[in-house]
Amino acid sequence: MTYRFGTMQMAYDTKFLRVPEIRWIGAFPSDSEKYCLSAQCLLPLKPEDKKKAEAMLLRCYLHREAPMWRLELENMLQRGVKFELEALSASSISFLSEVYIPAKIHSQDYI
Repeated sequence: MTYRFGTMQMAYDTKFLRVPEIRWIGAFPSDSEKYCLSAQCLLPLKPEDKKKAEAMLLRCYLHREAPMWRLELENMLQRGVKFELEALSASSISFLSEVYIPAKIHSQDYI
């Protein structure tokens, strides 16, 4: 979010310190279901994770400019779990490079 929208602390220079065209091709909370991650790969959200996600949801630009990001954060909070990107390679060491990232790029499944 910082790269796309800038920071609150430097709001006076935001238009010079952001890349509005940047896209998120990393892991979405919904990917844990989409790629059938086992429960042992899921980590419970810590209180600070919840606090950060809730604060992010309050940002007006998230609703207006990146509604899918908002939905992903809401999904994560509702489920109460997160996962590390490395969890996606639990089934195969090459899964990220050979399957996941190419699928994200080619399907436009990024926002």
